[in-house]
Amino acid sequence: MKHKLFQRSTRLAAIGLALWLAVGALPTPAGAQAQGSITPNYKDADLSQIIEAVSAVTGKNFIVDPRVKAQVTMLSSTPMTPNAFYEAFLSILQVHGFVAVPSGDTIKIIPDANARQVPSNDLPGRVSSTSDEIVTQVVAVNNVSAAQLVPILRPLIPQYGHLAAYPAANMLIISDRASNVNRIVRIIQRIDQQGDESVDVVQLQHASAAEIVRIVNSLYTGAGAAGEGAGLSRRSRSSPTSAPTAC
Repeated sequence: MKHKLFQRSTRLAAIGLALWLAVGALPTPAGAQAQGSITPNYKDADLSQIIEAVSAVTGKNFIVDPRVKAQVTMLSSTPMTPNAFYEAFLSILQVHGFVAVPSGDTIKIIPDANARQVPSNDLPGRVSSTSDEIVTQVVAVNNVSAAQLVPILRPLIPQYGHLAAYPAANMLIISDRASNVNRIVRIIQRIDQQGDESVDVVQLQHASAAEIVRIVNSLYTGAGAAGEGAGLSRRSRSSPTSAPTAC
């Protein structure tokens, strides 16, 4: 009886060891590391393999457009966190003309030419200066005309992006990758500044405003003419006179 139990225990131990070896021999995602990090190293890999690795590491779900096809080379010498790996993945998509657009619990990967027609990360509280995700932001302009900024900023927006003015509220609507939207917002903030000259409103008690305007304008005109006349007088005194000729 004891001999049979020993043989059964031995067989179970052998089966367990075989299973452990088989599981240990299974391939893991390229560059997968412990502690939730990954060191991606892909050379001429199909983009679908990268998407599978990103999904496995980050837990995100993807819907891939049939037109999304590319051969990708991605090399890293240091481990990356799942978030850093995802940001690098977004950069890969940008390089190859694709974009990742969140849609509920899934992320759609489509050609960037269709990005304007698909809802994106609208009105985020903070626009990242390094992310390549598509975002839409509304920027209020206070001191200049939003419509006048459109032709200035339009060359900075790629073809798949969107820039429009809403004159009624003096606002700009921008849709592009987060890093570029962040740059455009900073440019707008530099342009949208108050002038250096201050304006004072003076209420007149005993004189006509129109008459005061006429007098002030005449004083400015007179001062300008006097300055030009003084300049001509100085130039005439400094110029040499011609010597008289002998008859």
